[in-house]
Amino acid sequence: MLKNLKTISAYEARKNFGELMNLAYYNNYEIIVEKMGKPMIKIIKMVAPVTNTPSRSEIMAKYAGVWDTKELKGIEKNAKSFRKNFKLIS
Repeated sequence: MLKNLKTISAYEARKNFGELMNLAYYNNYEIIVEKMGKPMIKIIKMVAPVTNTPSRSEIMAKYAGVWDTKELKGIEKNAKSFRKNFKLIS
């Protein structure tokens, strides 16, 4: 795969840093920043580390069906009854 490579001066990098970040991140450019003609740094897209954290959809799938609809209706009925009969004692 051919990489997009761009070489610029440190002065130009300071003036256009936001644009350089966009080029690196969205367009996969590798930007070499030179100071007095000497390559000093490279700006590249950061690759996200691999994690074992489950995605939201994986979590939802894991707990889908935990609450039975019959249980939910019973809980809802009890909550309505409680609210209806609740009296604040002063």
